[in-house]
Amino acid sequence: MTGRDGREFDLADPGALLLAFQSGGVDLPIDYEHQNDRPEARGNGPVPAAGWIKELKLAAGGLWGRVEWTATARELIGNREYRYISPSFLYHPKTKAIVKLKGAGLVHNPNLHLTALANEETDMADAPKTTPDAPKTAPDAKLPLAQRLAKLLGLAPDADEADVAAAIAALLSEKDNPDPAKFVPVEAMQDLLCDRNAKLATMSERAVSGTVEDALKRGFITPAMRPWATALCAQDPESFERFLASSVPAFAHLGRELLPAAFASQTTVRGSAEAEAICRQLGLPAGTLKD
Repeated sequence: MTGRDGREFDLADPGALLLAFQSGGVDLPIDYEHQNDRPEARGNGPVPAAGWIKELKLAAGGLWGRVEWTATARELIGNREYRYISPSFLYHPKTKAIVKLKGAGLVHNPNLHLTALANEETDMADAPKTTPDAPKTAPDAKLPLAQRLAKLLGLAPDADEADVAAAIAALLSEKDNPDPAKFVPVEAMQDLLCDRNAKLATMSERAVSGTVEDALKRGFITPAMRPWATALCAQDPESFERFLASSVPAFAHLGRELLPAAFASQTTVRGSAEAEAICRQLGLPAGTLKD
């Protein structure tokens, strides 16, 4: 036997393996993905069995086993979640002869070309004589070539070879001479996409700028935080919205007027030293206060 990985094995004496199994007196385990053969898998906890080989029989030039599956494995096989079985054995490195059968594993990617597991059990006496799965024939494969092509081309079922040839010629002609009403040049489409992407980028920048300005006006950020807020809002708008939702407008007082507009528009009494002093302390222009 030659495996899919290129390694070769020789089942030179299947009878010897059968006798060894019978003399051992114990069922051979079937696990999942050969966990029982990997020390790291065994060291991480229990390695559940998918089933147990209860009986071996020489048939069709090899060994066939009768397996008692667990309920979990039976369901997985029935649902086609596992389809292949891979034997685990010891073999001589030079002669490649298989000397001991250790068990097997349910796998997705078997190395040997063995029969895929069916949804139903097969009796030992009725073991199949072929190894790989026979390829399934598509229903349309039995139809004449012209009818299959007619179906693919969307023609009527009674279309003949001339109709098929005409449809193929029309497709080839359309490919070489595309209808301007149905197709546009590649350059025009690229320009259109570039223009669209530029418009989307401009709209996105405007939306980000507006969101950041609104947060600034409401006191959620300071002017110094504008670059950070702009970058975050552009890259992850949801994160910026969560920041605003979980924050308080701690900087709202920075945008408030210190004096009412009506008070600032009032005039002062000329020559009042007290009024001039108050204006200097408040940072107001001279002459904005009155008695």
